[in-house]
Order: sequence, then C-alpha cells, then structure tokens
Amino acid sequence: MKIVTDSSVMFSIEEGAKRGLTVLPLTVSIEGETWLEYEDISAEEFLTRVRAGALPQSSSPPPGLTLEAYDTDEEIIHICMADGLSGAYEVACGLVKQARHPERVHVVNSQTLCVPHRALAFAAVAAAKQGCTAEEVVSLLHQMRATARSYLAPEDFDYLRRGGRLTPLAAKFAHMIKAIPLLMQTEDGKRLEKRKIARSFTKAVEAVTADFTALGVGKGYFISVSHADNLAQANVAAGLLADSFPTAQVGVFELGPAFITQGGPGCIAIQIVDLGSYSDLELS
Repeated sequence: MKIVTDSSVMFSIEEGAKRGLTVLPLTVSIEGETWLEYEDISAEEFLTRVRAGALPQSSSPPPGLTLEAYDTDEEIIHICMADGLSGAYEVACGLVKQARHPERVHVVNSQTLCVPHRALAFAAVAAAKQGCTAEEVVSLLHQMRATARSYLAPEDFDYLRRGGRLTPLAAKFAHMIKAIPLLMQTEDGKRLEKRKIARSFTKAVEAVTADFTALGVGKGYFISVSHADNLAQANVAAGLLADSFPTAQVGVFELGPAFITQGGPGCIAIQIVDLGSYSDLELS
C-alpha cells in the first residue's frame, strides 16, 4: 500500500520518504515566480520576501507529480490538505481517472492541515504495515480527522490588511489596542472563522484552552503549536497548554511557506488531534 500526502504535513519529499510517505509539494508564488515548498524555497527565504512587502499565493501540487504518484500497481491512500483551505483534494479527485488503476486510488479529504494532517499520514503508514485493508485505513482516517481542531493567531496586521483578510480600519484598530484576532477552523474544515478578539496573546491561548477543556482533551491527544519565525511566543503557548493538559503530548513546530501564505509572518497555529490507538506515534 502506498501512502501519498501533500506537503501540508510539513515535510520535504526526502523527509517524507524516510517515513514511508510519498509527499507531493504544494506550490507558492510571488510576483510570477513559483516554487515547490520545502524543495525550491525554505520558510526562511519565503518569509524574507513576504516581510519585504510581497503578497504570496499558494496552490495545489503540480498535476504531473500527482499522476506520477498514481502510476503504480499498489493500492493508494492519498490524504489531502483540507478541502476549502486548498484545492488539492478537488484536483486529486479529478486526476484519479487518469491513474494506472483508478479503482485502487482512495483520495481522502483530511479536513485539516499541518500537524493533525501529519498524524493522519503517520497513522495510515502504521495501519498499512499492520496489514489493514484500504477500506480499514480510510475508516481510521475518518475517525481521527473528526477529533482535529485548528486555531490561528496572526501577528502581522498589515499583511492581513494587504491580503484582504482584515479591512484597513480593523487592522489599524487591532494594532492600536494590541488585540489578537483568534481564528478557528470550521467543523467541516473548509474555512477559518473568528473565535475571539483577545486583548493579549495569553488571553487568546486561554480561549483555546477553554475550548480544549470542553472537548475533553487529555491522554491520547497531541497538542501542537506551530509558528512562522515566532519561536518565543510558540514556546509560551506550548508551556501554558502543557500546564493545562499534563496528560497530553505537546510539540512545537515550524510552519512552511504554504501555511505562511495564509497566516503571515509571526503567526501561531494551535492544533489538536486524538491519536487513539496510535498514541505512540512520534510526530516531532
């Protein structure tokens, strides 16, 4: 069985291969230049351009790479970044009929991204090694994705304004009062919506903590804090969350260019997923 995913899992092609994954890089572009994330451009290089005033865009993996991954006699589980936040799932579904064996390709909408997406991919690899059928793996992924939740705390208000994610007035107001617009992913995974306008980053983390407490987060859950060149604030959030949920695993990660396109420099993503019977997965 072949497990395919896109670089929303925050791995390069080589890094994914070491873990039993075929990684299809998402693309990012700035002013007519296009790169494969983790292959042609690093997060550091990308951030330098964005901070210089560039407005980036992101897109699905090149169709040719997807079809290359489908050119096999193996059963394929293709776990795509959340439909709605990316076109990767829709594009993959359209390409299945061109696969060598379309009936053996199972495209799964992860309904998530980044660390929970990575967890789903790792669980699929583990399940395949245990001899599970494609149908069993897909069922497992559907169960796991239902436990995932994602929150985003942007930092660069001017970036959000220029990208049309905040009106000029709202961006100026947020900057003046040092507010933190906390966004959360909708249950269907298709978009981000406002959760809270917090007066400080700590207050934003407290709002996330309250939601996690209501969900019963604890043993078996993985809590991730991912950042776009904002390690200090990520460590603060990770410490607060670790104190609130001592039986859960907590990890800190660096975001890639495709996610930075959405959240901007300095953004923080806080996510959870219940690892279930795969609680021994090493996600870091």
